Amino acid sequence: MKMPKIKQSENDVKKAIKDYLELNGWTVFRINNAGTKRKDKNGKEFYTFAGTPGVFDLFCLKVREYPMWIETKATGKILSEDQERFMMLVNSSPYGRAIWVDSFDMFLPIYNDIKSGWRIYGKCWKN
Repeated sequence: MKMPKIKQSENDVKKAIKDYLELNGWTVFRINNAGTKRKDKNGKEFYTFAGTPGVFDLFCLKVREYPMWIETKATGKILSEDQERFMMLVNSSPYGRAIWVDSFDMFLPIYNDIKSGWRIYGKCWKN
């Protein structure tokens, strides 16, 4: 019997993964690549984006391991087109690793595959 996936907010997913990786010796950098609401001189609100579209949420480093980018989503959400392009760019680079997950339950088997020597090619996993 398959266990149902527990719904998590994006911040819950991000925190769980960051905590898990740090407990396993990784240094995890959170990339704050988001927009903000501002007001113009007339008091009208507008949205500004202060980052690079598509760049993933977490950049992870560990001694003698390849760097890894991770995009976190709330359970059930998917990547934007910019994020898909970023993932393809990273994964097509030598030793590039970029993954996206919508829960800690989705992250753990992918992470274990990476530790077992599986490589990422575009969007595919190969041993």
